Amino acid sequence: MGQSHTKPEIKTSQTFRPNKYLTKVELVSIKCVFNSLKSDFPDHFECIEPKNFLARLALPSEVEPAGVLLFKAFSYLGSYPACTAAGPVPLSLDAFLTAIVVFIGRLGHELSETLFFQALSILPDPEEKKETPVTLEPPKKHGHSKGLSLEDLGVDFTDLDLDTQKKEKDDGPEVLCRDLVELFVLLLWLGSNEDHAENRRIATDIVDSLEKTKDNTCVSYRVFSEWKSNFSPHLFKPIQSFIMQSFTYIERPSERISQEDAIPAPDQTDLLSHMHCTLLSWSLPEKALNVKKWTRLYSAQQDGFSMNRFESHVFKYPGPTLMMLKIEAQPPKRYSSLSIATETNEKRNMLVGVYVPQAWKNSKYFWGTNECFLFELEPNFDIFRSNERTVNDHYIYYHHDTGIGFGARAEKGFDFTLSLENTLQGGVYENEAYPSSPVWMSFKRRKQDFKYIFETVDVEVFGLGTEKDKEKQLKEWEFERKEAQRRSGLNIRLSDGELDKELLKMAGIIDEGKRQDR
Repeated sequence: MGQSHTKPEIKTSQTFRPNKYLTKVELVSIKCVFNSLKSDFPDHFECIEPKNFLARLALPSEVEPAGVLLFKAFSYLGSYPACTAAGPVPLSLDAFLTAIVVFIGRLGHELSETLFFQALSILPDPEEKKETPVTLEPPKKHGHSKGLSLEDLGVDFTDLDLDTQKKEKDDGPEVLCRDLVELFVLLLWLGSNEDHAENRRIATDIVDSLEKTKDNTCVSYRVFSEWKSNFSPHLFKPIQSFIMQSFTYIERPSERISQEDAIPAPDQTDLLSHMHCTLLSWSLPEKALNVKKWTRLYSAQQDGFSMNRFESHVFKYPGPTLMMLKIEAQPPKRYSSLSIATETNEKRNMLVGVYVPQAWKNSKYFWGTNECFLFELEPNFDIFRSNERTVNDHYIYYHHDTGIGFGARAEKGFDFTLSLENTLQGGVYENEAYPSSPVWMSFKRRKQDFKYIFETVDVEVFGLGTEKDKEKQLKEWEFERKEAQRRSGLNIRLSDGELDKELLKMAGIIDEGKRQDR
């Protein structure tokens, strides 16, 4: 199905040698794990059966359905590069090694993620399999063609109706919604979130927000790819780390994922739970995930609601920061008719925030980069990002006298997606359906108008940089304090010339009788 979306480039024969993509230590460890899991069959055939595979993963019963999906993916990836032609194969040693190499991204993360999605997708009928081996060959080019046709790509849709042809060409393979829910349950559990009911609720909400196929049972590769690029660029990384932990060590480590891939957490917070950090870890840039301990720079409840207090704690920090706002919001009556059915006029608690990749500053101009993005963690998980079509670069506006604005909704004017008054005690959270030139757009609610006028319950800002960034901030503030003291002392002397004159007379440097200086 939709083979043109997942076709790997094959430059060699169908024989694939996975050993060269693994270190000697990894190879020895994987072979030892295979020998401990394998079952023996007649004719000296050896392979790993599902029950032994699942036993090695050691998943709790609430997460075990995702383990079945991983076994399905391994069986499919084990036949690489002939996945489409051969389909799932028994997990012999060679197939096991091949599946691991492909899964953990040794051939490229884009190929790994594409084939993983295809492995979870609904398999084609046996008749369709006869047409799929052509994906192993480069497309044939015809001199009269001005581009790649379906025939050039080796895809034959003659047995399908025209509507299906268009859908397959545009949307690619499809995964059952229930399987995607299990995948997200696994991802949340890998983030050390032990509330299985909450994990399943959030996983279901995420899948429910995705556009479905006509029968409302599946999500296409196109839709999932668009969601992933907007919400979670690093979505599969925890699963890849989990596979490494499970199969590339003779003695399985106790950690679910490696320390390198562990979910960052704040040193202190009143707003962020571990679940929130897990969701953010899917979305933040790689550099923000390398530091595992986020430093709280500012807390409105503890440090005070004012721009002065905000600036004295956040400014001069050279690394990226995360600003979190807990707000109590109520949509105005004039917007109620435009809100979705679940919206009400009752006040609701919300948790929203902004990722700021550079140092904060006070300016009458807009600043920021396309790495900035706005997000909502409660009551919904939503991300507002710029994209390749964005021409508006009005990301952040910070002015001491007027307040803070994030994401101008037009190139001109000061209407923001999120804005705070200069008291930091209130603001507006707003989205416009089909805006003319927005900085950010929500993949989930791009067609929805909403507007919340809110009161701020708390504000926290976290530094996502290293300890050196915090030290540099402290040194900058200390230098400015000393400079202010020095300038203050100089101004006192300059503003009162009589004081200087009396001091000089007492020292005998000035003689008033002779009206001349010595």
